[in-house]
Amino acid sequence: MIGHLRAARTGRLAVRALGVTLALVLAAGCGSRAATVGGGSGDDAGPAWGEVGPSDITAVRLTDGGRALAVEFPVSAGAPDCARGAKGVVDTVENGTVHVRVTYESRASDTRSGCTGSEPGSATVPLPGPIGEQKVLVNSSYVFTATGAVPPALRRCGPRGCDPGPTGCTPGSYEQAMAGADSPKHAMWDLIGCDGSWLALDVSYPTGPVCGEAGPECRSHGRTVRWYFRATSEGWSAITSSVPTDGCTGVRRVEPRFPAAVCAPPAPSGTARP
Repeated sequence: MIGHLRAARTGRLAVRALGVTLALVLAAGCGSRAATVGGGSGDDAGPAWGEVGPSDITAVRLTDGGRALAVEFPVSAGAPDCARGAKGVVDTVENGTVHVRVTYESRASDTRSGCTGSEPGSATVPLPGPIGEQKVLVNSSYVFTATGAVPPALRRCGPRGCDPGPTGCTPGSYEQAMAGADSPKHAMWDLIGCDGSWLALDVSYPTGPVCGEAGPECRSHGRTVRWYFRATSEGWSAITSSVPTDGCTGVRRVEPRFPAAVCAPPAPSGTARP
């Protein structure tokens, strides 16, 4: 009898041990599966994040009583979790300019992300001191100034700087127009017509092979392009260009209001720029 009792007890203990072992195995299996789903790599991890700079800076304004800048810019959008971690810092302050750098994290570089659009974003940049008359240069490309702006906003400067000279029918104004037409360094201009609102210049520049002393093997070649401009608050703005013999035809296709007295005056006159 005693032997039978011992055998039965041993059997129950063995079954109990087997049950514990099976439970542990199942628990281990479930835990392993949960780790793969929740924290896997590759496709399960989703598109990767990368730090990027904004494609544009749309606005800058003073905030926190002038102790910081609020910088606004477009960020990636179009799907959940396209942008995060926008931040800005002052790199240096030198030569009357506060150099600011802003970045954010984006998934837009991954084609799986769906982040093909954009939406407004912003970053707050603490300042080391008052802005005053200093300019703010954001990401080495966008210049803003408090001078002439409506507080707390800063004014974005144009391609000719923060204080462009007024347009007019003057040689200095024509030089500005030449820069707007992206003329070569050694180009010359001839005034075709100007009335203060519209401007036409013939821009001539040398072409052909580069050579030293002039001679039979080194002939000077030139090309002339007629450029047409309209006056804006930022100075002369290029409208289009054409060959000089085109008269008003080319510019009128782009800007029908361009006056004939400017684009094809009866007797072109002007001053050549050396």
